[in-house]
Amino acid sequence: MATSKDYCEFIRSKFARLDVVTVRPMMGEYVIHMAGKVLGFIGDDRLMLEPGPTIDRLLPDAEKMELFPGSKLFMIVPDGISAGELCALAEAIYDDLPVSRAKTLDKRPDCL
Repeated sequence: MATSKDYCEFIRSKFARLDVVTVRPMMGEYVIHMAGKVLGFIGDDRLMLEPGPTIDRLLPDAEKMELFPGSKLFMIVPDGISAGELCALAEAIYDDLPVSRAKTLDKRPDCL
């Protein structure tokens, strides 16, 4: 099930004060980037943030789910979280986020 655009805009508006957060479509769902790192995903009308020690401490009772079968467990953020709390959470977990892999350049010869 794909995420509705209204839900995506609802989440995007909560991150409005953080100008380093971007939300981009990805195969019917959305990926959330924060200053060059993947912060989480919006999927099935749920906000899911990357796991890590800080978010485990800050949201110990949060529901967890796989993004796809066999993936790591992502933290599901309750919809009732305020914009201020969500932005503070994002800033708190930033150092725990994995560094995004550099895009690989196309290695094919130019003469194809």
